[in-house]
Amino acid sequence: MTKASDPEHVDQPLRVVSVGSPDDPDSVIELTMSSPARRNALGSAMLAALSGAIAVAAAQDCRAMIVRADAGVTTWSAGHDIEELPTDGSDPLTWTNPLEAFLRAVRHAPFPIIAAVEGGVWGGACDFVLTCDLVVAVRTSTFAITPVRLGIPYNTAGVAHFLGGLPLNVAKEMFFTAEPVTAEQMKEYGVVNRLVGDSEEMQSTARALALRIASMAPLAVRAIKAETTALTDARALTSDDFEHLTSQRRAAWRSADYQEGIRAFKEKRNPVFRGE
Repeated sequence: MTKASDPEHVDQPLRVVSVGSPDDPDSVIELTMSSPARRNALGSAMLAALSGAIAVAAAQDCRAMIVRADAGVTTWSAGHDIEELPTDGSDPLTWTNPLEAFLRAVRHAPFPIIAAVEGGVWGGACDFVLTCDLVVAVRTSTFAITPVRLGIPYNTAGVAHFLGGLPLNVAKEMFFTAEPVTAEQMKEYGVVNRLVGDSEEMQSTARALALRIASMAPLAVRAIKAETTALTDARALTSDDFEHLTSQRRAAWRSADYQEGIRAFKEKRNPVFRGE
């Protein structure tokens, strides 16, 4: 596995380092999102780097993976890259959009993935964290589901992810208000496995968990990961369900409010939504 210090990783959105045991360093791989100018937004470059690292790790018999950001960041990830969302009337969050494809890669990775969180986690990045198998979070971290601030109708598969990871009314409040909740609240909701005090403790705790997993029977861990994924997939929607939901989302993404939300974000001002 490529080391974080290699020259080819300079100015890249992701650093990859092997942190497994001395006799099997590639058993645990740590990914560090490092795109501060974009606040680690989950744009095409970042998602391609993350997906590629998962594929390489799977081929090298990785047994556990950690995903984190640089130490001391105020934003773990800003979620969807707003610059890449369409404004031409097409669906901004299709089943085939890069983030959805990446989240499927996380769910179906043959090893557990640990989110090591520090700072703010926004929008689609919350989806990413909830899709990971375990979460270690610094107490000062916050989580917010923000599409309504931008006029974005979140896709049905994404909503299903949140309903699978959060109590129903908690998910509704987070979606409807876009207000952040604390890491301690997320611990109470069962999303966060370990609460820690700072970056250093986050790293040591995440690595200890990953090394513990890597020391277990790998075929059993792989089978249980596959079982938990299969058993928690959302139920299949009927064609009528899908058409009804899609028609409501279509009305939102083709609205003036959606255009206003994107403009306001880029202009760094509060949007004025008119319901049209």
